[in-house]
Parts: sequence; C-alpha cells; structure tokens
Amino acid sequence: MFLKSCLNCKYHEVVQEGEQEESRCLKENCYARYSKCVAGKALDKYLVDESSTAERGFSALSQMYPVE
Repeated sequence: MFLKSCLNCKYHEVVQEGEQEESRCLKENCYARYSKCVAGKALDKYLVDESSTAERGFSALSQMYPVE
C-alpha cells in the first residue's frame, strides 16, 4: 500500500513488495501503515474534519441560556 501522506516525510521510502509498491517508515523501521506517525496524521485529519462541522462550541452557559 502506497501512502500519499508520507511523500513529504524525510523518513519515507518506497519499496517494491511483489507487484505492489509499499510505503516504509525508516524512522520506525516498519511499513508506514503500521507506524505511529500515520496513526497520528489520521487522528489529526479526523479531528479537523469533525471540528469543522461543529457550528458552535459547548459551554455550561449555552446550556443554561440557550440562544433561540
């Protein structure tokens, strides 16, 4: 599996595994899909995507005095 999110990383390496290209993390010495870095990037992307859909934040005051 070739990961585009790893292309700008200085520890990224592309290796040929059979007929497929695989992204490999040289920093953690494993395939990129198993690295902590990719997990962190996925979490960051998820949080950005989820927070952009929220129109207003949660606060105790908004629960006591809702704007209608």
